[in-house]
Parts: sequence; structure tokens; C-alpha cells
Amino acid sequence: MTATDFSYLLINVPLTDPTAPYHSLSYLVGATTAAGYPNYSCLDANLEALNFVAQPDQVSSLLHECAAILAGLEKQARLTRGDELTYRCAVKAVGLHADSVRQAIGVLQDQDQFYDYGTYRHAVLVIKRWLEVLSVRGFPGQFEAFSLRLRDFGNLSSIADLTNPVFLDRLVNPFADYFHGPFVDTLMRHRPRLVGLSVNYVSQLPFAVYLCRLIRSTLPDCVLCIGGTEVTDVVKLARHADDPWRLFGGCDAIVAGEGETSIVDILNAVAHDQPVPCGRPGLLPPSVGQSARLPAVNFENLATLPRPRYDIWDLTRYWSPEPVLLYSPSRGCYWNKCTFCDYGLNTDLPTSPSRNRPVETAIEELRDLARLARTVYFSVDAVSPAHLRRLARAIIDSGINIRWSAELRLERSRLREIAQELRDSGCVAISFGYESGSQRILDLINKGVRLTEVPDLLRELTRVGIGAQMMGFIGFPGETPPEALATFEFLRDHREGWTLAGIGDFVLTPGAIVAKRPEEFGIHEVRSVDGDDIVRLLAWLDAEGTVHGPGDMRSPAVNSITGQIMPTLDDRPFVGGIDAAHTILYFARYGARLVPPEIRDALPANPLIEAVQYATPLHGVDGFTQRADLEEFHRGHLAHGRGASADEVQQWLAEYPVERAMAHTYPDEVLEIYPSGRFITLTAERAEFERTASAAYHFAKALVLRAGGER
Repeated sequence: MTATDFSYLLINVPLTDPTAPYHSLSYLVGATTAAGYPNYSCLDANLEALNFVAQPDQVSSLLHECAAILAGLEKQARLTRGDELTYRCAVKAVGLHADSVRQAIGVLQDQDQFYDYGTYRHAVLVIKRWLEVLSVRGFPGQFEAFSLRLRDFGNLSSIADLTNPVFLDRLVNPFADYFHGPFVDTLMRHRPRLVGLSVNYVSQLPFAVYLCRLIRSTLPDCVLCIGGTEVTDVVKLARHADDPWRLFGGCDAIVAGEGETSIVDILNAVAHDQPVPCGRPGLLPPSVGQSARLPAVNFENLATLPRPRYDIWDLTRYWSPEPVLLYSPSRGCYWNKCTFCDYGLNTDLPTSPSRNRPVETAIEELRDLARLARTVYFSVDAVSPAHLRRLARAIIDSGINIRWSAELRLERSRLREIAQELRDSGCVAISFGYESGSQRILDLINKGVRLTEVPDLLRELTRVGIGAQMMGFIGFPGETPPEALATFEFLRDHREGWTLAGIGDFVLTPGAIVAKRPEEFGIHEVRSVDGDDIVRLLAWLDAEGTVHGPGDMRSPAVNSITGQIMPTLDDRPFVGGIDAAHTILYFARYGARLVPPEIRDALPANPLIEAVQYATPLHGVDGFTQRADLEEFHRGHLAHGRGASADEVQQWLAEYPVERAMAHTYPDEVLEIYPSGRFITLTAERAEFERTASAAYHFAKALVLRAGGER
């Protein structure tokens, strides 16, 4: 068999961001075609699945299904917690119509409407609302935008849950019509000899497990392989060596780490009718026994790596007005010392070693890329300022017209002096791992940053028109409440210097220096969570025996200041999400302000959806079980050192809330449902006033409600 005698299909798996293509398959196809394997096909199953279920006939069917759900639940004398969650999601279908979703996607793809923030925001509300409604076909409320929560209706770190057909089938059911229709049709049409799945986020993991099973049953003789950042995490963090093979049992190869060489090795084996060479660097070997065995690590040589291929996608199908492409001028982190970091298939260091693409090669690749898109996100761990400066100068000298964004380290002495060059080369925004507003904590994490130097750098970036996105966390071992508060106070005191900020909760992972040398950070003991087969986080005990974990520092004072200073824009993948494609496009259009104040609260000229009223015979819908209750259920289990399983969640959902013995009351209550899908219960008098109020009044009210909690 020769290289041209067989075809291979590479697939980006749901569920993830549909606004721009992920770049993993571009790099893989660049490597495979350069190696003499031209007969490839690429399928962005994430984008195709979302576009499929957004079709008017699909949405119409969903809306009828929700109407039937509402009618059925409204006849019951009592509702379980699961019924109440389902009702909350199904009632949000009221007011949507068959064309709502396609119209909203059309706004995101339109060159003019996209930058009309009132219209854009309305489209985002519709899409978020639709996803909640779509979830009734799976677990009600399972989607968090285009993502899944790690602990929700099951545990995405549990091999038992991820391989439980009942749980898995229900979780992926919102896309079942696509998987068993167009997806299977694509497999049968191409009949590839090899199928490869790219899995880079936790939210893609259950879909990948499901698709492995579906692909194996559809094409029993194909060679099936799987890789990506999330697969690498599964391999690295699995408790036992056999766990990845239990999870991806239908696969012939599991690729961990950077995959260009590995995919070519697999194709070479297929071309010569030889077994897949599991055990080579980057390919997980078959494992026996209880001790996890990582594959030998393969770090690609960026000086010789073939060019990525961006012509593999139809870029007009993504949910943006123009393409935003990801490009990697470097890999790894040049600093590679932070004690909290644990990324990729690292060995003794926090992440993979730093390697730079030769500037001359990068310029040629950017020149090719610019023929397809003018907006680029440099997808890097942390590129060194020296290399970035050489690249920026080369972009200027070459005359390439691009707008770009990247993540960098806060190094005042170098970044401040090159800020203008970065802006001249097309830089519109930079995101920083700011981490903490306490110098003591910055020193503990070995960040190599002096906090006193940061304000000058931010002022310089503001002067040249580059937006700053600040990222950090609270809850590092030994951090005090005042130090956690200081992280927000620093942002408040220097509010004029940044545009977006995201402060999360510290998560201790097994490969971090903190976990490897806990005694240096005042940690007496580290513990994993019972029920987690993929050990993504650790709890730790201090010298007094107090157990700590994510969320410890979310005090009332922290929550109060967070609400005061954090922007109320949307999170990823929409405008307001750090490093999101839509955010970068808004930076490119409007500058460091991102959304100018004069358009931020603008109303859409032609609203996609109006506020509506819905009469329900059910009493107290406002108080029905909601997402916060499920999250509290999980917190209760984690407080005892264990994760709740899918079966335990279902048992809890099947129970009747004791405080609501009867669901009905008369006369009917009226729900006022806003464009976002949030709703409130009205009195008869208020319902009449709201019914006759203007559209502008309702949209303005929705803008206020979107900053509040789920209703």
C-alpha cells in the first residue's frame, strides 16, 4: 500500500467554541501532507453539530418538545428536583421561534451588525438561551455556554461515569440527530482507513468517548487514534496506567503531548500494514498493572516543523464576521519556574521547554495566513520579550497587515520599551498572568515580577492603545484574607490601566512544584478526591489540619469588591471573554476601551426576541431547584473529600423538595420572560403593566437582570 492509496479523516470533537477554528488540526495536516500523505479530510464536528441543531426545522422541533414538557409537568401534583430544573429550562423556549437561532448566528457573522453592540448583545442572549433550552434533551442546564462543568450531572473525572452508557448517551443526546445522521454519513462517504480525534478541552471529553464508540461500530476496520491537550491530561493525571485505555478502549493509538511526529508514525504504519507503534515517544504504550506509565515525551523541533495548513476549513461557517486564526510562534514557556503551573506533558518543569519558530519562517507563515485572515491570536504559553520583539520588527518590515493578540509575562523593563513596536506591528491586546496583588504571594509562586513596576507598564500600553487583560487567582497555600483582597484592590486602584480581568480560584494539581514540594509552602498533606480517576485537583491540609481547596477565599468582602470592579460583559467565547476571538475583533475595531461607553447599553434597532408573559398553574417557579442548588450538592460531597457520581446526582434529582409539597395554586401565576431567558413572577397588576410596556423598557430591564443570578 502506498501513501496515496488510503484516506484519513481528522476530527475536531464537540463541545467547544464555534467562533473560530482550533489550530491543532492545521499543524497535524501540515505535518502529514509534508510527509507524503495528501489524501486527508478534516471535519469540525463541533461546528457542524451546532450548525445542524441551529437549523430552523431542528429548533422548531425542540420548541414543540418543550411545549409538551411544560404541559406534562404542569399536570403533575408534585415535581422532583429534576422536574423543576427541566421546567426552568423548558419555559425559556416560550418566546423563541424557529428562526431565532439562525438569525442570532447571522448577526455574529455580519460585518455591520456584529459591531453594533446592542444588536450583538441581543444575539448573544438568544444563543445562550437556546443552549439552555437545548439542554432539555440531555440534562437540564448542562451547558455553560459552549462548555460543560467538570462536576455537574456526573463527574468528568470519573472513568465509571464517562464509560456509563446511560449517562453518556443522555449527555450527548442534544446532538444525537447530528451524530447518527450527517456525522455517520460523512464516515460512510469517506470510509477513511484512519480516523483521528482532536480533544483539547474537558468539555470535549465525554463526546470523544461517545464518538470513539460510534466510529468503531460504523467503521470496525479503521485505525482509530485520539490525541490533544485533554487527552494528554488524561494520560498524565490518570490514577492507573490502564485508565486511558479503559476510557478510549476502541482506539488503536493514544497520542500524548505534541502530535505531529506521532501522527506521521501512525500513518507510516498504516501505509505498510504494520501495527501502530505504541510505545514510541508520544504514543501511549499498552499498560499492565497499577502504576501509571507515561509515554516518552516528544517535543517537536520548531526549526524543522512543517508549515501549518489553514486552508483545511471553510472559514465562512464560523460564528464571527471574519476569520480569527490561531498561530504558535513559540511553544513552551521561556520562564518555566512558576510553582503553581502544571501544563502539558511536562516532566520536571512546570510546562514544556521553550522553543521558538525561526522568525524568517514565522514571517512566511504569517504571510500565508494573512491571505485568509487579518486577525491572529498567538497561541503560546509565554513567548520571550526578545523573540517577540524580533517578530514584531519583522512583521513591520515585511509589511504584513495583521491585528494580533497574545499572552505575555508582566516584564516592565522589556515590555515597556517595546510597547510602541508591538502596537505598530498590529498588536491590539495583551493578556497577562498578573496572578496576585500581594508581592509575598508573587514571590512564593516565583513569578519574577515586581508589583510596583506593573502600573507603569499598564500606563504605557494604554498610551499606545493596547488593551490589557489581567488574569490571576486567589487561594494560594498560605495566602491570608487581606492578601486575597489585595488582588482585587490592586485592580481597583489601577482600573484605568486594564480592560478585562478574570480572577479565579487556585487549583492545586499533581505536577505543580507546590504539590511536589508541599513542605516549602506550609502544606502538611495533600489529598486527592475520592471518585476522581483523573486527578485534576488536590486538596491540602495546613499545619493546623484545616483542609483547603478551590473557593476558600471567596469571602463576602471579596465578593463585594469583585462586583464593584469586574466588567459585566459576557465570558468566552463572546465579547468580554479573555483572549476570545470576538473580544480580539472588538479590540481591533474600538481600541483598548473594547466596548465604548456610548454604545455599551445601546438597544437593538430590530430586536431578535421580545419579552413575553407565560401563565403557569405551578406555584413558586421562582423558587424551583436551580443550578446553585446542584453546585451546593457537589460542594457538600467535596467537603467530605469525595466527588458525587452520576448515579448519586440522579438519585438527588429524583427526590421531592420537602419544602414544596404541592406544585399548584390558582389563579395562574404569570412569568415575565426576558430576552436573556431570565424570568420573574408577576402580580396580576404588574403583569398588565409589563404587557403594555415598550420594547425599549423590556430590553433595558433585561440588561439589568443579566448581571444578576439565575431566575
